[in-house]
Amino acid sequence: MENAVDALKMAGAVLIFVIALSISIVSFGQVRQASDVILNYKDRETVYIDGDYYYEATGTERTVGLETIIPSIYRAYNEQYKIVFQFADGRPIYKCTYSSGNYVERSVLDSAFEYDEAVITTEDRNQNNKTFLHYIIYGIQDANFNNWYGINGNRKIELPYGNLYDRLKNKTITEYLGVYYPVETSESETTTDEDFSSTEQPDANKVEKRIITYVIN
Repeated sequence: MENAVDALKMAGAVLIFVIALSISIVSFGQVRQASDVILNYKDRETVYIDGDYYYEATGTERTVGLETIIPSIYRAYNEQYKIVFQFADGRPIYKCTYSSGNYVERSVLDSAFEYDEAVITTEDRNQNNKTFLHYIIYGIQDANFNNWYGINGNRKIELPYGNLYDRLKNKTITEYLGVYYPVETSESETTTDEDFSSTEQPDANKVEKRIITYVIN
């Protein structure tokens, strides 16, 4: 009789162990699935802009708002890509007038063009970009504006049609992704058109860069 009781106890212990092991396996499986989802998750901004994945995403489009566009503008100045704005009325973002009197109307934001050539240090260049973007996006002129883009600067920046924030809010905006080859431009240009390819330069010497185009309706 005692042997039968001991056998039942052993069988019960084995059954409990098997049940506990099964529960543990199921739980670990669920944890792994959750971790895989978290590790593989990328937000929409990352899918569209970051690293090599950007090129895989080239050709896609989506409808966006100011909450997406403004962070993208600031990232463009850190990651060296270009942003183009195409307004339905064809008007540019800003007008840049040089000390020579020549001017260019631009619908593109590109740090390679906008920073002041007199700025040498990285810290000053970052401040230069901040000064420029605060004016373009919000129309705010900080303490450095006149020295770089105002009455004391080598070139004067103006917003003849208002700042970007006011022009973009409550608009339907479509984002397109692509790549382009930089083209040298002269300060004597007075056109709003932007060329993104060059037939005069050999293909082997061209450097492919990223570009985001926002079409505003």
